[in-house]
Amino acid sequence: MPGQTISEKMNLEEVGRHFENLGYRIQKLEQPWRHVTGQVKFENEKLFLKLASTKEIGERTWNEKCFNENTNTIWKKYLKTFRIPKVFDEGYFQDKYWFIGEFVFGKLLAEPGQKKASVSEKDIEVAAKIAKNIIELAEVSLLPKDKEYFKTVWPERLEQKSEEWANGSNRDTKKLLRFIKERKEDIEIAASHGDFTPWAIMKTKSRNYYLIDSEAAQMGGLKFYDVAYFYHRVYTKLQRPDLAEQFLKMFKETNKWTEKNDKEFAPVLASRVMGGYFDAERDGVTSTELNLELEAKTLLGKI
Repeated sequence: MPGQTISEKMNLEEVGRHFENLGYRIQKLEQPWRHVTGQVKFENEKLFLKLASTKEIGERTWNEKCFNENTNTIWKKYLKTFRIPKVFDEGYFQDKYWFIGEFVFGKLLAEPGQKKASVSEKDIEVAAKIAKNIIELAEVSLLPKDKEYFKTVWPERLEQKSEEWANGSNRDTKKLLRFIKERKEDIEIAASHGDFTPWAIMKTKSRNYYLIDSEAAQMGGLKFYDVAYFYHRVYTKLQRPDLAEQFLKMFKETNKWTEKNDKEFAPVLASRVMGGYFDAERDGVTSTELNLELEAKTLLGKI
C-alpha cells in the first residue's frame, strides 16, 4: 500500500552489544518505529545513533546521511537559516545501515497531534525562511539538464502517487484527482527536504535551528513540496490552521509570490491533500474534517 513502510522489530540487546564492541557506550536505545534510535557516548561526547530496521529502510537512512554530509561540506556556505547535524561514523549491523552523528541539544518546534502546540511567530517565520533556503540549494546542486529531465518525470510521478493514495482511501477523490491531472504540467523542480514539518525542526537554547530526519531529501524534487507539506501537516495533523496560514503568508512575502507560483503550487498541495485522506484513515491524528476544508479551498483556488 502507498505510504506504508514495513519495519522489523530489532533485538536491542544485540544492537547494544554491537555498538559496545565498536567502542561506544550505550546511554539509551529504543525503536519507536522503523529505526532504532539512541544516545551513545564516545570519549565522553554524546552522540546520536540511527539504525534502520530493514535493508530497504536503510536506503532511506543512507540518503539522510548523504544529505547531512553534503550540507555540512559542499553546500555549507549556502545554509543561511538552518544547520544540519554532522555525521561522525557509519556502517552496517546485520546488513542494516546505521550512522552516528551529532547529538542536538534542542527541542522540536512541535509534536504531531500535540494539543495547543505553542509555536512562536518567530519560529514560523524561520520555518518559512528555511523552506526558501532549501529550494535555493537546487541552484548550486542541479544543472539545467537535470532540471529539464526531472521536469519531464515529475508530472507523471505526481499523478501516479495521487492515484495510489486515491485507491487506498475510502473517500471520493475524483474531483481532487482531476484537479491534479489538469495542472500537473505546471510543476517546477527544486530541492526539497521531503518531510518538512515542525517535528523535523529542532531549536536550541542559543536559537539555532537544526533540520533533522532528511530521509526523503532530494535535489531534483518538486518546487514548493516542503511548503505544501509543512502547510498541510500543520493544518491537518497539528490541527492548527491559524499557524498554517501564518506560515504560508510569511513564505509568500519572503519569496515575492507571483501568479506563476500559484500555478506551480496548486497541484503539489492538491497531492498532499490527497495523501491526507490516506493518512487520516491510518494515523489516528490527521483530521479528515480539516482535510476536507483544505480540499475545498484548494479546488476553489482560495489558498
